[in-house]
Amino acid sequence: WDSTKGATISRLYNDNLKQIKIAFPKSLSEQKSIVAKLDALSAETKKLEAIYKQKLANLEELKKSILQRAFAGEL
Repeated sequence: WDSTKGATISRLYNDNLKQIKIAFPKSLSEQKSIVAKLDALSAETKKLEAIYKQKLANLEELKKSILQRAFAGEL
């Protein structure tokens, strides 16, 4: 890495890339197993994100409803 500081942008050069060692499973079956686990985690993350967004929308609707009832003198 270029360790310059300040407003300049650090750069990664080809020679630096050649020095980086990346470990990965040599077995194709192990790689496929890891990919399957990551795919499952990704799907679960998307599912949880959808649930979270729905809960936020529900909370917003509840807030509007409570404010409407409060201004109507129903609370």
